[in-house]
Amino acid sequence: MKTKTIVFVGCTSGIGRAALQYFLKTQHQLIVLYRSEEKRQASLQNHSEAVLSIPCDLLSLASIQSACEAIKTHTDKVDILVNNAGMWEFGARNESEDGIETTFQVNVLAPYFFQNSLRELLLKSDAPRVITTASALHTGTLNFDDLEFKQNFSGFKAYRQSKLSVVLLTRLWAKQNDKIQYFCFHPGVVSTELGRTAGWLAKTFFKWFGISPEKGAETLIHLMESEEISLQSGEYYTKKKVKKTFTKASYDLNAAQKLDQIVSTYLLR
Repeated sequence: MKTKTIVFVGCTSGIGRAALQYFLKTQHQLIVLYRSEEKRQASLQNHSEAVLSIPCDLLSLASIQSACEAIKTHTDKVDILVNNAGMWEFGARNESEDGIETTFQVNVLAPYFFQNSLRELLLKSDAPRVITTASALHTGTLNFDDLEFKQNFSGFKAYRQSKLSVVLLTRLWAKQNDKIQYFCFHPGVVSTELGRTAGWLAKTFFKWFGISPEKGAETLIHLMESEEISLQSGEYYTKKKVKKTFTKASYDLNAAQKLDQIVSTYLLR
């Protein structure tokens, strides 16, 4: 694999951290976006000087924009963009500093913003790819009447809608642009901090039934390392293979286009 410039979003815990530490052993140019300085240092171990670290709070659209501008000043291309950050609100509904429901902002708007803002750098790569973490919980349909669940908030419904959004946008982006490969993947049920705001029962489930972050990162690493010709753009992967999603809603490109149009308006704020 040739030396690549890799942008990691969501790599200071869980499968993102496992993938980052795998690539720290390579010669690739790594750009790490982080919110917690403590977690950044722990994730990079003794490699801080070899990695470009850029602060970024995904609950701030201004911070995301600032991080993208910083990336543009430090590199003339991006080969791989990893959108791995995600959250699941197990309690009450919360909003970001932008007044946007947090699950929607972190899981949907942030990946959209990064791939949109960094597209020109991606197009300068010989084999650009964008990889976004999805989930087997991409069920239900998109609640176009209330995408942010301002009424009758459910953390589970907000989460599953966000992951359905990831699958749909991945398929739409691949259809719209054949010069960039787009993938999403399900890492499995992983013992990570995703359930950090959950009650004791959910935390116990993640702890005892979740696979290790290293195991969960295997499909992500596969999508990052594999030759372009061996991968299928626009597809949903699990266990290093393309897997058909099991709902009609996850193949509805009309809904994907409508979602794309709505999400784009958030970036104009």
